[in-house]
Amino acid sequence: MRTNRTVTAAALAALPLFAAACAAGPDTQSQEHAATGTAEADGRGSARVGDLIVEDAWMPEPANPEVGVVYLAVTNTATEDDTVTGVRTSASDDADLCETGTTGSGASVMRTVSRIPVPAGGTTTFVDGGYHVMVNDITEPLTVGDGVTVGLTFASGAEVEVDAPVQEMTAARSDHGDPGARDGHH
Repeated sequence: MRTNRTVTAAALAALPLFAAACAAGPDTQSQEHAATGTAEADGRGSARVGDLIVEDAWMPEPANPEVGVVYLAVTNTATEDDTVTGVRTSASDDADLCETGTTGSGASVMRTVSRIPVPAGGTTTFVDGGYHVMVNDITEPLTVGDGVTVGLTFASGAEVEVDAPVQEMTAARSDHGDPGARDGHH
């Protein structure tokens, strides 16, 4: 009988904490980390702030210990377009928003961009051969199992911080199952 009273008392003591957590909801929290869908299955990072959802965040293990790349997807559930305007990482003070494209002659070229659009009700993916985050001058070598915190700044004023695990380069595929070749910037 004593054990049942202890369990009941502990459950009753925890009830106000549970109710407060439920009442807070995602709109009152500065940032809600949520592992969803493939991001959870692949051990990739995800976070949500307001109408912006960042998921499938990861970094292939850098082949060059000083340079790496981060891939992710940004979904904008708002009714107005937004734009990624800045990036920072815990791995280096030198990170850039980049885009890989093709020249008229068919050559692949990477360039730094100051803005990456995220349409209202849409998703912009950061993938090999497209938009991505370049991490330059990495201070400490990164290996599989490490993590990098990535902060994205948006034109709307929102800031989203997500943890991107370092995974094997062979883990190359986006949330939509697209294969990705691991050549180029590593």
